[in-house]
Amino acid sequence: MRAMILGAGLGTRLRPLTHVRPKPLVPVMGTRILDFWIHRLQAMGFEGIAVNAHHLASQISEAFSNTDLPVPIRVYEEDLLLGTGGGIRNALEYFEDEDFVVVNGDTLCDANLKNLMDQHLRSGEAATLVLHDYPEFNHVAVQTGDRIVGFGEEARRMAREHGDIRLLAFTGIHFLNPGILRSMESGVPADILSIYRNLILEGRPPRAMVMQDLLWREMGTVEAYRALHAECSCWPAGALPPLKTGDPLALHPACEVAPDAQFMGFVAAGKGCRVHKGVALEDTILWDDVEIGEGSVLKGCIVTDGAAVAGSFEGKVITAGSP
Repeated sequence: MRAMILGAGLGTRLRPLTHVRPKPLVPVMGTRILDFWIHRLQAMGFEGIAVNAHHLASQISEAFSNTDLPVPIRVYEEDLLLGTGGGIRNALEYFEDEDFVVVNGDTLCDANLKNLMDQHLRSGEAATLVLHDYPEFNHVAVQTGDRIVGFGEEARRMAREHGDIRLLAFTGIHFLNPGILRSMESGVPADILSIYRNLILEGRPPRAMVMQDLLWREMGTVEAYRALHAECSCWPAGALPPLKTGDPLALHPACEVAPDAQFMGFVAAGKGCRVHKGVALEDTILWDDVEIGEGSVLKGCIVTDGAAVAGSFEGKVITAGSP
């Protein structure tokens, strides 16, 4: 079994964080999203992973260039942003003739992808989308049973007009047979939904695999990113491995913290961070190589790689070189 992690997006809603790192390398409680998915896929028996990259693509390639990995990774750098469909098509040769799973590189989820892959293969369908009820993102129309019949505005219209259609949210997890993509021209931008809409028109719609009680979160905005840390600190320990949960503190072993530093709420600090004496941090996230000057007070802040901070700040995103 092989998998693909979509990592090429621009991350516009997550700026200015994505001016520093691409979305898949943004850390949550000290674990990069990409590492989260690699760990989980390997643990579930997947034997190879493709990752596409465009924005800050070299960072994704370099992240795996000199690292011992539990499973082989192949990075497909896109000079032109190819979109979800074009990006998957660009990596299609990696999967040969076997069905594969695709996940989004800005989400977290506790789904057992091995079990879901087995269900997909038994169904014989060309495409299976994992859905759940998440009102904020319920934009997929599912007809009675498991037939997906529309997306976005057309889905909302269908739900208004037909009593046997309900709206659900796409988790970003889908299982695909390579055959449905071979007709696409390689290297051309495309949205995967255009492929799914064509399947609907052809009378072989994608299958909906509806999950109940799914632990799923997306990290699309700065606000969602902050909130995710707060949730992680409150979830039971081991709720979403390898992510650290059930503990408000996620301090890398290679960070230096003064004995009198005060931590309140959740605090995450990455590799190489230096927190000097008299510092107070509350609900604050420090990426790698951050220096917090003596006596500084930060509340609700995010400090990205290499930034040096001195003073008192609340609710700020602070990058290296920012005032």
